[in-house]
Amino acid sequence: MLKIKSSILQKMIQYCEKEKQEAGNEACGYLVGRDGVVTEAYLVENAHRSPTSYHMQPVAQLVLQKTLRELKLEEMAIYHSHVATQAYPSRRDIDNATAVQDLFDGHYVLVSLQEPGRPIVKAFKIRDGNVQEEEIQEVSPEGRHPRGSEDQRREDSRFRGND
Repeated sequence: MLKIKSSILQKMIQYCEKEKQEAGNEACGYLVGRDGVVTEAYLVENAHRSPTSYHMQPVAQLVLQKTLRELKLEEMAIYHSHVATQAYPSRRDIDNATAVQDLFDGHYVLVSLQEPGRPIVKAFKIRDGNVQEEEIQEVSPEGRHPRGSEDQRREDSRFRGND
């Protein structure tokens, strides 16, 4: 399960929507935090500048990792957007995750912007080429679910299926 503060979930979605709107490209970055909760989203330049692939700009990635160490924050997830496809890892996403699995064992979060105005966010664990969808639990700053019950969360369109 990936626990993420509501405001940070919104921030990540806004980063992705802005990149699509301004350049038509995939956005990418890190979700970081402590004590098992994502508390911040960082945008990292997509060196591919592409609507169908991403590669985090290496120097920006190294600078961010140094900052995270100084702030004692954990890398909890890598996120990127799919501007025209569903929120499921592509073959390239799976291959890239498998290539770095010994260095990064966090979540992979995908933001689908396929349907304008209705982003879909999903989290995955990818290991040895196997993809396992993981639950996303949105939490308020106080640690409670911001919309109350589990039934209300299931109705939230950001977490709906790709049907």
